Amino acid sequence: MALIGKRALLHHLTIGPIAALLVYLFWLSRPSLDSDVRLWKALGNSAFVFLSATLIIGPLAKLWNKTARLISWRRETGIWYAFLAISHFLSVRGYALSEPGIKLPVLAGLTALFFTIALLITSSDAALKFLGASSWKWIHYAAYIIFYLSAGHALYFLFLRYDERNWFRYPFLILALLVITLQFAAFFKTVARQRKYQKLDDTQNNDSDN
Repeated sequence: MALIGKRALLHHLTIGPIAALLVYLFWLSRPSLDSDVRLWKALGNSAFVFLSATLIIGPLAKLWNKTARLISWRRETGIWYAFLAISHFLSVRGYALSEPGIKLPVLAGLTALFFTIALLITSSDAALKFLGASSWKWIHYAAYIIFYLSAGHALYFLFLRYDERNWFRYPFLILALLVITLQFAAFFKTVARQRKYQKLDDTQNNDSDN
C-alpha cells in the first residue's frame, strides 16, 4: 500500500519548491538583519502566507465555482504551512523562551503550534478513515483557531514589539482581512442558499397540501 498517492506526491513536489522560494525571497528582503533573525522572520511570514492560502481555498470555492479545483490542493498547502510553522518555532525558540515581556504572544504562538501539529498528524486518508468523517472535520475546524492565534501572534511582533518598520505589515493585514472577509461572504452565501431552498420546500409542501 502506497504511503502517498500520485496526485498528492505531485502536489507536494509542486508546493515544496514554492515554499522554499517564498522563504528565500522573504530572507532576501531583509538584508540589514542578522542571518538568524532573517531566517525565523522568513519562516514565520511564509507560514502565515500558506496558512492564509489554505483557509482561503474553501470559501473561495463556495463563492466561485471555477476555483473548486483548488480544493484538491488544500491538504498539501496545509501540510506545508505546518512544516514552515514548526521550522519557524525551531529557529526562534531560544529567543522566544529567553526574551522578557512577550509571554502572551509566545503563548498564542505555542498554542497555535500545538493545534498545527494535531492537524498535521491527522492530515491523511488513514487518519480520516480511523477517526471518521465527522470527528475528523471537527478536529480540522481548529484551523480557524490556529489562524486567529497566529494573527494575534504576528500582529504583536509586526506592530507592537519593534519600532522599526516591517514591510510585511500591510501584506499581513491584507491577507488576514481577506481570509476573514471570504469566510463571512461564504457563510452568508450558504445561509442565503439554504433559505432559498427552504422557501422552495415550503412552497412545494403548500402546493401538495392544496
